[in-house]
Amino acid sequence: MVENSQQLAVVTGANRGLGLETCRQLAQRGLRVMLTSRDEAEGQAAMNRLRGQGFAVRYHSLDVTDPASVAALADTLRREGGRIDALVNNAGVALEGFDAGVARRTLSVNFFGVMAVTDRLLPLLAPHGRIVMVSSAMGQMDGLPPALCDQFLNPVLTRNDLVDLLNRFVRDVEAGRHLERGWPANAYRISKVGLNAFTRILAQELAASAVRVNAVSPGWVRTAMGGPGATRTIEEGAQGIVWAALVGPDGPTGGFFRDGQPIPW
Repeated sequence: MVENSQQLAVVTGANRGLGLETCRQLAQRGLRVMLTSRDEAEGQAAMNRLRGQGFAVRYHSLDVTDPASVAALADTLRREGGRIDALVNNAGVALEGFDAGVARRTLSVNFFGVMAVTDRLLPLLAPHGRIVMVSSAMGQMDGLPPALCDQFLNPVLTRNDLVDLLNRFVRDVEAGRHLERGWPANAYRISKVGLNAFTRILAQELAASAVRVNAVSPGWVRTAMGGPGATRTIEEGAQGIVWAALVGPDGPTGGFFRDGQPIPW
């Protein structure tokens, strides 16, 4: 683990659930935390709750699908002259129903939004910074057709290839041909499969640096998204995210983890 004194963590989608608890646990460990969310009122309220507990937490609005909003966050951080020690990409959606619109909107947040935030904040990352992708067990390849697995797990897959692959998913859904092409009728799952692939690609792109890039499955957690019947508490789910946000420069990179332990892609 790294020394935490005065380090800065940025957490997206942090007005509630796993994002909020991740902010709390990071602040509890002595990090300064920038809590971000699309809903400003909820984000401010979340910040005030944590400040009321004595934690060093600030708020900044962020809509990961809006380039101007992403740029505004980056500009604020740049003006302050600090370095980001941990970027936790937690913002995500699980929408009702399934059609091309749902597929497009899901990917815009869960994949393209993550890519946009990461790329914009990457120049502000500390030399030993950590990037955490909050993924899901649904992002694992188990059960998907072999041909689809081969495409996502291709060791020479580039980010352009990945973007093309995910856009093809949306087009196939729009054309009503997704099942015959081997896609599951689940946009959330494909968004997390794509996020895992981006984790591997980004880790390769940053291999010459000391930046650590990992994906984390928090498990089935009792959040608004996970539902009341989930098997894990929010505190338990956030622990693995916090672990990845604090790995040292000699820690793992380009991996997929639950509770600090590697799991299959």
